[in-house]
Amino acid sequence: MHLLKKYDLNSIKENFTGEFPNYSNLLKKIENNKKVIIICGPTCTGKSKIAINLASIFKTDVVSVDSMQIYKGMDIGTDKYNVNKYNIKQHMIDIFDPDHCVTVVEFRDICRNIIKNEYFSKKKIPILVGGSGLYIRGVVDDLEFIPESNEAIRSKLKNNIKKYGLLKYCEELKNIDPIYSSIISENDERRIIRALEVYKITGKPFSSFQSKWKNRKSIYDCIFIGIKTEKNKLYKNIDERVDKMFDMGLVEEVIALVRKGYGDCYSLKQAVGYKEVLEFLKGSINIDQCIQKVKKNTKKLAKKQMTWFKSDNRIKWITADNYDNILDLIKYILLIIESSNENDKN
Repeated sequence: MHLLKKYDLNSIKENFTGEFPNYSNLLKKIENNKKVIIICGPTCTGKSKIAINLASIFKTDVVSVDSMQIYKGMDIGTDKYNVNKYNIKQHMIDIFDPDHCVTVVEFRDICRNIIKNEYFSKKKIPILVGGSGLYIRGVVDDLEFIPESNEAIRSKLKNNIKKYGLLKYCEELKNIDPIYSSIISENDERRIIRALEVYKITGKPFSSFQSKWKNRKSIYDCIFIGIKTEKNKLYKNIDERVDKMFDMGLVEEVIALVRKGYGDCYSLKQAVGYKEVLEFLKGSINIDQCIQKVKKNTKKLAKKQMTWFKSDNRIKWITADNYDNILDLIKYILLIIESSNENDKN
């Protein structure tokens, strides 16, 4: 972890002239306006390094918005940082055992409580960092999550459709949710059942949940900063990180988790790095194939993450490759934050 040197931090905190914002004024504005700073983007772009540097500048802590770092014992494969030596706390890390299947709603509720009690009530600036786009939106945006399936309701609907025909329930859906029924086929039994099921559980049309997802309305005053790198550089970073994870003992970490009884957990079977090592331990692939598979799947993950974030026009993108050093990069981010505050006045 490369942090800014003490003299760099001091230079930022002095009063700058010209293009650079006054540190004291900027800090006061962000705290008073209860801004939430979000550092997002694909894996292996240096988000955590940037977030920790910002936390050091603003004398605050970071919140990890990562669907896997929340699990205890999954350290190497999720690239957790030890920030204690920097006198910075990292929230949303090591909360659950791997056999606890955390939902986005559960993650959201815990995280929002932390933002309220550990940041706003203490006049500190929340800095959220992560590559899990769904979880970031879950925490900061005004969304309604579709409830999980209710087997009793679903079974009854299926039996009634067999008895009375699909057309009857297609017409029922048209009456309660004309928007959604207009975009699906009258023969799409699976979607018709799901939409009716959701309505019976919540009393709300299925389309109402979808519309909130399109609006991108946050419950906080957010500053979204996306970090990206040139493709070849990103892939090189991924290859180097994966090699480092295996050198640090990723296989041994997975073995330890399996011995504790977590080998069949959804978290391990889903997470890149862990699911491939599980294949290796079962003898399906050799170690070289395992390493290459982790690299390949991490690159696929980075591509999916970038596709997700590109659809959010609130994000101010920064190409990290364009900066020769971390100081210049952090200065530019501070200018973006300052600009956001100035735009609030207009």
